[in-house]
Amino acid sequence: MAGEEIVISNEQDAFETLRRALENTIGAEHQFVKFDNWPVVEIRLEGPGYDSTITPDMAAGLVELQSAINRAYARAVHHSTSARKLTAEERQSIQFKAKVDQGSSLITINLGDFAQKIGLEMVGKMEPMQLIILVLGLAITGGSVYAYKAFLKHRTEEKHLTEEANRAIAFTQEETRRMEVFRQAIAASPVLRNTTEDFDDARREIVRGTGDANSLTVNSVRLDRESARIVASTKRSESREVQLNGDYVILETHWQKDCEVRLKLRNLNTTQEFIATLQDNSLNNEQLGILQEAEWNRSKVYMSVNATELRGAITTATIVGVHVQPSP
Repeated sequence: MAGEEIVISNEQDAFETLRRALENTIGAEHQFVKFDNWPVVEIRLEGPGYDSTITPDMAAGLVELQSAINRAYARAVHHSTSARKLTAEERQSIQFKAKVDQGSSLITINLGDFAQKIGLEMVGKMEPMQLIILVLGLAITGGSVYAYKAFLKHRTEEKHLTEEANRAIAFTQEETRRMEVFRQAIAASPVLRNTTEDFDDARREIVRGTGDANSLTVNSVRLDRESARIVASTKRSESREVQLNGDYVILETHWQKDCEVRLKLRNLNTTQEFIATLQDNSLNNEQLGILQEAEWNRSKVYMSVNATELRGAITTATIVGVHVQPSP
């Protein structure tokens, strides 16, 4: 492996190295991040009957966590929002094993292998500093105390938690500084924003898994049962409306009933592919002619597209305009 290793063994190491990567003050010889027993997610359920057990609800939360890991890998390595892009070998290599200790339900999940695997796959495919930002950002959003507190604070705005819970999720001065570092990381590596939403949905499912336990503690942040129920009652990430105007090529065309056309498009600026629909009477004859010529010639065409997006994936898309290529 070319270059020297940067060993990350705790959250402080991760944020300090991330800050230096953003400032480009890491020597060029340091090109590879190695994780030493971090990031680790520890989930503790306490209450009568909770002794080396995992409830079905908590198992569902762990499944959601694995799904978030799979999607993070797909985004980083395959530039796709779908985990279906992963091979069986890739799925196996990033599958975590949850360890359950006796005495209470203490579940320990090491996410270091997942982040390490992405780093190995992307060496030589990204600039060294960009790779460090990506890998550390994924590790932080997946398993840091900061990310869990940020999730709880966002989900409980204007909600009344117990005094104990409010103290538990309050940011320290250092964590407030880390918030700005992570915002800079998202700006430098936008894939982190959607990945954070994936992991936040997993965190919500884990909190929902509290069940009738007296308390849930994740990475030292303790919630009583009532506060956990308040967090669990919040909604999952929701689709947002976006405008996707730009240059496209038409990959496939399918006619549906009721004169609806489904087009598989590729955005030439982002390389993102998705299905968009249009009614054949929604465009005038000139626009239909431009669209037909672009389809036949496999040439680029400028389209106005109204869409909804969820965690970076286009969930619905409608073509509302087709235009002659705008002048530069």
